Amino acid sequence: MNYIYDLQKLSKNDIYSISKIEWWLLKYSGFYKKIYEFVYSQHLFTSEDGSVIRLPPIGNPTDDEKFLELYKALETISEFYKNEKYLEQEMVGYQKIKNSKSDLKKWVAKNENLGAEKYVCFLIDYLDYDENDQEEHLIIFVSNLKELNIYVDRQDFKNTIEFLEIFNELYWVQEILPENLNRTKIEK
Repeated sequence: MNYIYDLQKLSKNDIYSISKIEWWLLKYSGFYKKIYEFVYSQHLFTSEDGSVIRLPPIGNPTDDEKFLELYKALETISEFYKNEKYLEQEMVGYQKIKNSKSDLKKWVAKNENLGAEKYVCFLIDYLDYDENDQEEHLIIFVSNLKELNIYVDRQDFKNTIEFLEIFNELYWVQEILPENLNRTKIEK
């Protein structure tokens, strides 16, 4: 599994920068497309009505399936990183309006889709792995590669983390937009 070796070479004590992860994703993007097409063409069942269903594989995951899971996990964190610059700008804006309740409401409403939808589980998924709440870096969990330790440098996501801590406090704890929060609870 050269892809694991190539990934591990990019870390410093199992800690990866997002730029190294993105380089690895680019390096293996062609391989990913090839393996994806192959793996998802397997285990197909055609029912009597002619519809095709992909059945889950039986047994232990293959090396190809492990690679796909790793690639998808790294691709997901890379996608989250694409908003880091925007969130940096939002934190600058927040500092200017943090003492105005009406401006804070507008700020939270403007960022509601990110904070209450897209990033709603971000802190739990990536920063909730230590029983003593001593998480230093973001963890990437790959269920079929449990022996692989992948931590993403926290500094790469400092604006995301700061934004979410403030957004969560305003939106979920202080309930600064109660009408939206009630709608969100009803929809869920």
